[in-house]
Amino acid sequence: MEPLYEYLSTWFHDGRSERVVCQGRASFIEEFISRDEFPTLFGGYALSENQTGHDYLGVWGSRVCKRFRRVLRERGASFQLSSDPPKLRLKVRTP
Repeated sequence: MEPLYEYLSTWFHDGRSERVVCQGRASFIEEFISRDEFPTLFGGYALSENQTGHDYLGVWGSRVCKRFRRVLRERGASFQLSSDPPKLRLKVRTP
Protein backbone atom coordinates (compact mmCIF):
# COMPACT_ATOMS: atom_id res chain seq x y z
CA MET A 1 0.00 0.00 0.00
CA GLU A 2 1.31 3.44 -0.94
CA PRO A 3 2.13 5.84 1.93
CA LEU A 4 0.43 9.23 2.05
CA TYR A 5 2.09 11.60 4.51
CA GLU A 6 0.15 14.06 6.66
CA TYR A 7 2.22 16.22 9.01
CA LEU A 8 2.71 19.71 10.41
CA SER A 9 5.06 21.90 8.41
CA THR A 10 6.57 25.33 8.89
CA TRP A 11 6.76 25.86 5.11
CA PHE A 12 3.56 27.88 5.31
CA HIS A 13 4.25 29.43 8.71
CA ASP A 14 2.30 32.63 9.17
CA GLY A 15 3.68 33.55 12.57
CA ARG A 16 0.72 32.01 14.39
CA SER A 17 0.73 28.29 13.70
CA GLU A 18 2.09 25.46 11.59
CA ARG A 19 0.08 24.11 8.66
CA VAL A 20 -1.01 20.57 8.01
CA VAL A 21 0.49 19.23 4.78
CA CYS A 22 -0.60 16.06 2.98
CA GLN A 23 1.70 14.66 0.28
CA GLY A 24 2.52 11.46 -1.52
CA ARG A 25 4.96 10.43 -4.23
CA ALA A 26 4.11 12.59 -7.25
CA SER A 27 4.09 9.59 -9.60
CA PHE A 28 1.44 7.90 -7.42
CA ILE A 29 -0.70 11.02 -6.89
CA GLU A 30 -0.70 11.90 -10.60
CA GLU A 31 -2.16 8.47 -11.44
CA PHE A 32 -5.38 9.77 -9.85
CA ILE A 33 -5.22 13.59 -9.91
CA SER A 34 -3.44 15.50 -12.67
CA ARG A 35 -1.38 18.51 -11.65
CA ASP A 36 -3.65 20.66 -13.82
CA GLU A 37 -6.63 19.80 -11.57
CA PHE A 38 -5.01 21.01 -8.33
CA PRO A 39 -5.85 24.73 -8.70
CA THR A 40 -9.54 24.00 -9.30
CA LEU A 41 -9.92 21.21 -6.75
CA PHE A 42 -7.62 22.46 -3.98
CA GLY A 43 -6.53 26.02 -4.75
CA GLY A 44 -2.95 25.00 -5.62
CA TYR A 45 -0.35 22.40 -4.73
CA ALA A 46 2.94 21.91 -2.93
CA LEU A 47 5.70 20.07 -4.75
CA SER A 48 8.69 18.92 -2.72
CA GLU A 49 11.65 16.63 -3.13
CA ASN A 50 13.32 14.07 -0.87
CA GLN A 51 17.06 13.55 -0.50
CA THR A 52 17.22 11.09 -3.40
CA GLY A 53 15.44 13.45 -5.82
CA HIS A 54 11.96 11.87 -5.79
CA ASP A 55 9.12 14.40 -6.07
CA TYR A 56 6.22 14.55 -3.61
CA LEU A 57 2.96 16.27 -4.51
CA GLY A 58 0.17 17.40 -2.25
CA VAL A 59 -1.75 20.17 -0.53
CA TRP A 60 -1.82 22.14 2.72
CA GLY A 61 -4.53 23.06 5.22
CA SER A 62 -6.66 20.69 7.32
CA ARG A 63 -9.85 20.90 5.26
CA VAL A 64 -7.99 20.75 1.96
CA CYS A 65 -6.04 17.69 3.13
CA LYS A 66 -9.32 15.97 4.02
CA ARG A 67 -10.73 16.78 0.54
CA PHE A 68 -7.47 15.60 -1.08
CA ARG A 69 -7.72 12.20 0.63
CA ARG A 70 -11.41 11.90 -0.28
CA VAL A 71 -10.78 12.66 -3.98
CA LEU A 72 -7.95 10.12 -4.07
CA ARG A 73 -10.20 7.43 -2.53
CA GLU A 74 -13.10 8.27 -4.87
CA ARG A 75 -10.78 7.84 -7.82
CA GLY A 76 -9.59 4.43 -6.66
CA ALA A 77 -6.33 5.21 -4.84
CA SER A 78 -5.29 2.84 -2.09
CA PHE A 79 -2.99 4.41 0.48
CA GLN A 80 -1.90 4.26 4.08
CA LEU A 81 -1.77 7.50 6.06
CA SER A 82 1.52 8.17 7.85
CA SER A 83 2.49 11.06 10.12
CA ASP A 84 6.22 10.38 9.69
CA PRO A 85 7.27 11.89 6.34
CA PRO A 86 10.65 11.50 4.69
CA LYS A 87 12.89 14.57 4.84
CA LEU A 88 11.45 16.86 2.19
CA ARG A 89 12.53 20.16 0.69
CA LEU A 90 9.85 22.44 -0.76
CA LYS A 91 10.38 23.07 -4.48
CA VAL A 92 7.18 24.77 -5.67
CA ARG A 93 4.05 26.12 -4.08
CA THR A 94 1.21 27.40 -6.24
CA PRO A 95 -1.22 30.03 -4.93
